[in-house]
Amino acid sequence: MFQKARLRLALWFAGVMAVVLLVVGTGAYLVSRRELDEQIDDSIALATEDIDMRLPWRDLPSESDVDDPYPDRGHDRGPKPYSTDVWEVVLSSEGDVLMNQRELNVEQFPVDTVLAAEGTEPVWVTFTADGEHYRAAALAVESPFPGQAPVVTVVGRSLEARDYQLRLLAYVLAGGGLGGVAMAAVGGFWLAGRALVPIRTSLETQRRFISDASHELRTPIAVMKANAELLLRHPEQSVEANIDQVAAINEESDHLTRLVGDLLTLARADEQRLDVVRQEVDLDEVLGSLVRDMGALAEAKGVQLTGQFTAGEVEGDPQRLRQLTAILLDNALKYTPEGGRIDVRASRQGSRVTLSVSDTGPGIAPEHLGHIFDRFYRADTARAPQTGTGLGLAIAKWIAEAHNGRIAAESQPGHGATFTVRLPRGHVSRGSAAPDGLRA
Repeated sequence: MFQKARLRLALWFAGVMAVVLLVVGTGAYLVSRRELDEQIDDSIALATEDIDMRLPWRDLPSESDVDDPYPDRGHDRGPKPYSTDVWEVVLSSEGDVLMNQRELNVEQFPVDTVLAAEGTEPVWVTFTADGEHYRAAALAVESPFPGQAPVVTVVGRSLEARDYQLRLLAYVLAGGGLGGVAMAAVGGFWLAGRALVPIRTSLETQRRFISDASHELRTPIAVMKANAELLLRHPEQSVEANIDQVAAINEESDHLTRLVGDLLTLARADEQRLDVVRQEVDLDEVLGSLVRDMGALAEAKGVQLTGQFTAGEVEGDPQRLRQLTAILLDNALKYTPEGGRIDVRASRQGSRVTLSVSDTGPGIAPEHLGHIFDRFYRADTARAPQTGTGLGLAIAKWIAEAHNGRIAAESQPGHGATFTVRLPRGHVSRGSAAPDGLRA
């Protein structure tokens, strides 16, 4: 599924890039062609402005040559003042060639169009002669001899250089466009893969979460159903006679209630529907009351529980901070054997507060440390098997991150474990409500 989506995104990216390159390339080609054509037309127009001063018969001595008004036809009567490829051809009103300095093949000229030139405005023509492309302007010039029809001067330039530049530009744009599309396809495929990583991770996490939740829910439900069926087989017996089944149903219902509550907490946290109310909290007082309340449990298990608190006030939700510490303490109590020790410490370190819960249990193997905050993960191979939902540490991680803090675990097998929470101290006015930007 993800490979198809990745390929589809890459193709869309390449397609969009192809359209962009096509539009940009076409625009660049058209603009370049227009600029070249304007430069050519400007050079031709400049040459036509003083064409009358450069006609070869302007320096005839008298009217004695009236019988042959164009005695020097075909001859260049002066130096050409242009170093470009601008050429000039002079035609009579009948189409006869009076001057052809470059010896061009006039037979392929558009003579009819050229001879239509009249007035002061030139007639522009583009044509091909002897396989070469030309651009020219035809202008009617009055003959200096009485009774002679006006002549037509044709000033033009070859377009071969212009066509070569445009062909080269087209090749460059086409090659660059194809290369750009290919690179866009490869880059898009790579970027799509990177972009789909969090989506794939989220989907896999959701699938694993649903699978694990289904597995966790199935066990207590199966136990409750089995004991209920056993009770139904002996309706004549009293409750006292089936007290074990009733106790099992009650115990599993409690476990199911905790599991559903933890699932609901994480689901709401994922949807950002759980608010963390920010206010000034005396963390020492919160931790002191929690250690006092759980002291009886530790004493009953033969575990020494101590606390040392010098953190002072922090900005946070007192209920969530108590829940976070209770999860860590409960986890430590599960895995600390009789005669062990649990230390709860909180101290201030600059702009942050550090809370730690250490135990003397069996510790956590290195391969499990990176997963203990995952949902439903239990490192039962490293620590003694214990009952639980497998969601407590995941909830603790959410609470720490909701307070802009971090939680981490350190351990060596056989030397206990230490869970450390680092929180920013922050500062809000006592009793003030939490602004929207500070809600998880």
